[in-house]
Amino acid sequence: MSYYQRHIFFCTNDRGTGADRPSCNRCGSAAIRDYVKTRIKELALSGEGKIRVNKAGCLDRCEEG
Repeated sequence: MSYYQRHIFFCTNDRGTGADRPSCNRCGSAAIRDYVKTRIKELALSGEGKIRVNKAGCLDRCEEG
């Protein structure tokens, strides 16, 4: 069994201003990730056999919402 049962990934990629494509961090993904990570800890859902909240680079899903 792996250490965590579930992983939640948040893309925090930031392409910067003037980029041709949108980027998640410019829409607040880092703040949302921080909120979810805090709530998971408050609810005692983090740790071995539970949930880990991760940040990730581009998952190539920006255009899909």
